[in-house]
Amino acid sequence: MSTHLDPEGIPSVLNDTSALSLIIPAERTVFLYASFDGAWEQALVVYINGERFENQIGSFVLRPHTLVVPPQAAEYQLTLVGWHKRSDANPDLPWVASRGRRIGPVVFAWDDSADDEDYRDMRVKLLTS
Repeated sequence: MSTHLDPEGIPSVLNDTSALSLIIPAERTVFLYASFDGAWEQALVVYINGERFENQIGSFVLRPHTLVVPPQAAEYQLTLVGWHKRSDANPDLPWVASRGRRIGPVVFAWDDSADDEDYRDMRVKLLTS
């Protein structure tokens, strides 16, 4: 396990599969579209070459369900990290890293800690231009 910043910027421990990465070619715009099938709050933090991207995706009002990463001049590593809270939106509860896996070539999925192993609590479809 490793330490990362949760959606609020607080250092937290990741599961071994929380962070999913892929290489994006230079000059490609990345479009991320999220869907949620969980009662708990979900969020996605994005990193470009290890640097935290300024915007996030999430299941509640403060975070949109879509995100566009503008083209970069050089090839880069895009990392997606899934998080959840064990409730609906509640500022008093901590974020917990979700278990993630890639489903096919363009879908990334995370399972919160309800122990159902469904990997549909948060799914993100990634497309490039």
